Amino acid sequence: MRFHPNGPSIPDVLLERCDAGRVVFLCGAGVSVPSGMPNFVDLTQYVIEFFDPPVDSEIMAAFQPWLVDQSDQSAVKTPLDQIFNLLHLEYGKDEVNALVTKRLSESLETKDSGREHALIKRISSSQNGVPQIVTTNFDRLFEAEQKGKSLARHEPPAFPDLNFGSTIEGITYLHGRLVDIGSESHPYVLSSADFGRAYLSEGWATNFIRHLLEQYTVVLVGYQAEDPPIKYLLQGLNHDGQYDRSRLYAFDRGLPEDIEAKWRDRGVTAIAYSNHPDLWTSLEAWAGRADDPRGWRASIIAKSQQDPKNLTPHERGQVAHVLRTVQGARLFADTDPAPHPEWVCVMDASVRSANQCRSHGDNAEVFDPRAAYGLDDDLRDISEDERRQGVCNDNLLVWRNEDDNPHDFHRMGGRHLDGFETIPKRLGHLIAWVRKSIASPVLAWWAIRQNELHPRLLHEIDWQLEQEKGLHERARHTWRLILECHRDPRNRQWRGEWFDLKGRVDAEGWTSSTLREFSRAVMPRVSIRPPLGLGEAKPPSSTWENVRPSDLGQFAVQFLEMYDEDLEVPDEILPKVFGILQEQLIITSDLLADIQPASIQIPTCYPNREVNGRELITKGAEVITWFVRLFDRMAAKWPILANAYATTWPLTDRFFFRKLKLYAYSKVNVFHADHVAEGLLSLDQETFWDSDVIRELLFLLGDRWGEFSPESRAQLSERILAGPDQFSYWPDEEFSRLRDKLAAKYARYLELQDCELTAATHERLVEIIGNIPGWRDDWATSVVVEEGSHMGVVGTDETPDAILNLPINAVIPRAKEDLKWDFDSFTEKRPFTGLVKTNPRKALSALTIAGRADDYPVVFWSSLIEALPLDIRPRLRRAFLNRVARLPHAVIAQLRHPLGRWLRDHLAAVLEFDDDLGWAVYDHTVDGILSGGADATKSALGEVHQGGKVIPRSRRTFGYAVNGPVGMCAEALFHAVSGVKPEASSLIPDHIKSRVERLFTAPGEGADHAVSITTSKLNWLMYVDPIWTEERLIPMLAFGHPAAEPAWNGFLYSGRAPWTPLAEILKPLMLDLYPWIEGFSWERDFSSQAAQWLGVMRVFYSGVSSLSRSEMRSALRAMSDDTRSQFIFWLGRVGQQKENSWVNHVIPLIADDWPRERRYRTSASVKAWIGLLDDTGDAFPYVYEAVKRFLVPVETDEHPFYRFTQEISGERPITTRFPETTLDLVNIVTPLVLTRPPYELPQILTLIAETEPRLTSDPRYLRLIDLVERS
Repeated sequence: MRFHPNGPSIPDVLLERCDAGRVVFLCGAGVSVPSGMPNFVDLTQYVIEFFDPPVDSEIMAAFQPWLVDQSDQSAVKTPLDQIFNLLHLEYGKDEVNALVTKRLSESLETKDSGREHALIKRISSSQNGVPQIVTTNFDRLFEAEQKGKSLARHEPPAFPDLNFGSTIEGITYLHGRLVDIGSESHPYVLSSADFGRAYLSEGWATNFIRHLLEQYTVVLVGYQAEDPPIKYLLQGLNHDGQYDRSRLYAFDRGLPEDIEAKWRDRGVTAIAYSNHPDLWTSLEAWAGRADDPRGWRASIIAKSQQDPKNLTPHERGQVAHVLRTVQGARLFADTDPAPHPEWVCVMDASVRSANQCRSHGDNAEVFDPRAAYGLDDDLRDISEDERRQGVCNDNLLVWRNEDDNPHDFHRMGGRHLDGFETIPKRLGHLIAWVRKSIASPVLAWWAIRQNELHPRLLHEIDWQLEQEKGLHERARHTWRLILECHRDPRNRQWRGEWFDLKGRVDAEGWTSSTLREFSRAVMPRVSIRPPLGLGEAKPPSSTWENVRPSDLGQFAVQFLEMYDEDLEVPDEILPKVFGILQEQLIITSDLLADIQPASIQIPTCYPNREVNGRELITKGAEVITWFVRLFDRMAAKWPILANAYATTWPLTDRFFFRKLKLYAYSKVNVFHADHVAEGLLSLDQETFWDSDVIRELLFLLGDRWGEFSPESRAQLSERILAGPDQFSYWPDEEFSRLRDKLAAKYARYLELQDCELTAATHERLVEIIGNIPGWRDDWATSVVVEEGSHMGVVGTDETPDAILNLPINAVIPRAKEDLKWDFDSFTEKRPFTGLVKTNPRKALSALTIAGRADDYPVVFWSSLIEALPLDIRPRLRRAFLNRVARLPHAVIAQLRHPLGRWLRDHLAAVLEFDDDLGWAVYDHTVDGILSGGADATKSALGEVHQGGKVIPRSRRTFGYAVNGPVGMCAEALFHAVSGVKPEASSLIPDHIKSRVERLFTAPGEGADHAVSITTSKLNWLMYVDPIWTEERLIPMLAFGHPAAEPAWNGFLYSGRAPWTPLAEILKPLMLDLYPWIEGFSWERDFSSQAAQWLGVMRVFYSGVSSLSRSEMRSALRAMSDDTRSQFIFWLGRVGQQKENSWVNHVIPLIADDWPRERRYRTSASVKAWIGLLDDTGDAFPYVYEAVKRFLVPVETDEHPFYRFTQEISGERPITTRFPETTLDLVNIVTPLVLTRPPYELPQILTLIAETEPRLTSDPRYLRLIDLVERS
């Protein structure tokens, strides 16, 4: 949590322990510097200047580097405690220390001296408010301005014995307290000898700090990681990364990643801050909190009544910090007025960490939940791999380590009823707040986003719905649907009930039990998914009066999914199965009425009648088709029973039964025609003209028209010709026309089905149709056609028959007409392409004639360029080349891609055919492309999309170059040269080089593409034309050159390590390649490729082009962790190349060159080392000895030891071949505590025990087997 936007982020656990009086500040010189006290360097300088040792003395030689730049941590400097040791030896300890006393006793001139000490005393205090401070400073500023009772003082070596209950209250001077100037003794810990006694040989300081850490959390302030007190303290404690880092914290200035790296290996949790004023501003605010934790907490919770979007990230972080405690959550829940409902979006990490979303339209709103709800310490841009590994932002709505853990919830029997479970107190208070806030649509939106709500929360919401009488009806209705959705277990598990039921029926038959199971399986359920568009991440801002259901979620009713597999239903069980299915359809219809979907697709009752294409049936709706088939069987076998069922179906139900009843009316043996006619005539207008049942109505009328009485037919005809009432979406001025048109479609359809109308009705229909412009009878027949989907493979038809025998001047106009896609046959017609292949002369002539009219159809010119046969006669070839050479520049720009490809593939052959004409075509093509400007030089590759978002990619790469017209033109030039097979230093012809260099000046991205293509051939060019390469091309690889990015990308794309003469020139650049090369968003990551080249130069090259040990090590240090890991994999391939490669090449590089710093021993590198080791074969023990020092404990979701348990290429597993070495490896990389399953560890230990039983008593084995047995 941050007290201020630019302040340090202080861990929650530290703040909470401070509230409990369990934090002690250990203060260094940096605390006293603002009050005018010297730091250690200034104090040393003061003493040295007083004694004025000779310039060539050991003291001056040791101190000189400190005078140059105190902040330069990279310079080699003698530690200041050792310089004081030299001073003690030269001038005497008492005299030197007396001088220290004099300097520290000087009066302070700063106005606010002691301000920082006063703040720390307020923070680092017991629950009684008594300061409890440890300091390595000698000054007495902590004693200044002490109000009330004076503080206890503790001086070395008489420290309070914390193991025997002594209090730490007061000031503990760890290195001594400033004495008066006239004192005989000045007992300070200053020199290396003093530090050695205090922390090592006598160890009284070490013992005191060790006991302090056992009982308190210690915070270091006023130190740097390199300060002598810290060095000796941690050395004395033997403190490293294996210790609990939550017991020891340190404030330090700098970037978080730098500060954390400096302190991590010392076993200290670093808290970074940007500058000293920011630190003291935050500590001042912390002191205010420490004075009154409850009051501070209340002031923060008061902010929760504001919209969190109006607060800054650090202010939201403060509220989140308070909500992580029981007291804070209770205060939040009890606050009146209630906190703003959108605080649930802050608490839920999945909401505030979601990706930004946008609405639709030109002025689309963009909403970024991370900006609206994010906390100041949230992780940004969590990758998918990290998400899979469990990396996420802090979620305040889940159990936390600091929460209580009610034991009665964890029991195998006798559990509480759902909704009455005991829950951690903090979450209980947050549940109470959610319950009180259900009047806000925001909470409904949030609840819909959840995969599952806790039964206790569901019960609380249910209770609130009963109690809150004034709740808006839409809110009550929505919450009831949400509760129904979350309480249905089928929404939380795989819906395989149909397969389970089918299996039971196959095994047991249709018993009473399976019928009950069938009833449960076909029961519909409410399903609610998060909304689409803007609402996916942004909660609704409207009230219940104005909010739309789609703003809250996607409400749906899920039917049974049958997966295209029917159940066999015998006749004797059919009525029961049909009855159950009908009952569930009634429930489904009621649910649909509740959620009021905008539309629902119910399959037709006539799936094989008048269907164009394949009918699209949504998941679950196939049960309707099955129901219809069952009804057909019922109607055939038990027509009276079928009539009884269908009679109950309400025609007012617009979802299922309106359509089903009209279908049932079509059954001659179930319903008498008079009853059907009466039923149809009784339909209201909305039902009769419902477009969703148009097929069922018109098929019914057409099939049974002849059975109806003349009176019924006349009435039905009149009903149809009268037309529908005005639909809501019909404009008033169009109503009459649209009504008559729809009525005419219905009536004319019946006539076309041989349904006889009365003479008067027919005449009226003729009159209506006569008033409809452009009437066609297929309007009537198509009214019942069910349009489905069409599937097939789209192909092209290049048959030229349609234009083959036409006059030349008629070819292009007709080809344009035929250039269309025949949807029904999935065929795209390309007759002109066929003409190019069968009669290229006619095709060229047709385009020539069109060109005289200034018509240059790009599609046909593209066909000619790309499909022109290679075996045409020379005269035709020459005509083609001349015609291309005279195309207007604007046309060339449009044809840039097909012409670029053609030059790339054919320029060498054209030059061989006619050199002058070939270069004329080439130059004219390049002129045309360049005349089109930046747009004409763009690559054909577009943007890369992933998950609906554009992935940033650089276009200055070889991958884009080979798909760009300028890149293709550059490729053509090099193909023209390489065909000659030039020898070493035979030089590239000047007319080629001049054209290459011209392409370097192309507009837009064209120049980059030419550079990238050229540098991809850098090794070959260095061999053929070293002078031009060194003078013109290699300078582009300099990091400051404008073309450096495409130059390096092309060079690396080649995949070939630099040729030795080239490596000699490029070596300085290669050594500085990292991290520069890792800063580009290329479609391929070439960082590992460059690392492999450095490895080749180190391992296989000699002389000037080779790398020294220190150069290789420096390069490895500069690489990213991922690149170093990839380099390790490459070493594994080197080791497997030849016999003895492990010993001759890999082991020396690992042992001699690999950086030894601990920060390079990461989880990624450890996994890479294990991957290298599992392929070492017989060299495994030797390689492991080299790798061992670089391994650290790691946990992973992957299976790094899989190959250690398997036979590979017929060889026994590594574990059985080298059991003790494997045991040592596994022991080193396995943490002391496992939080994830150990995967292969049990199998490895089993193989070790079987292969080498004596190792089962080895301490390493015993530790690991204990971890396995506890997991």
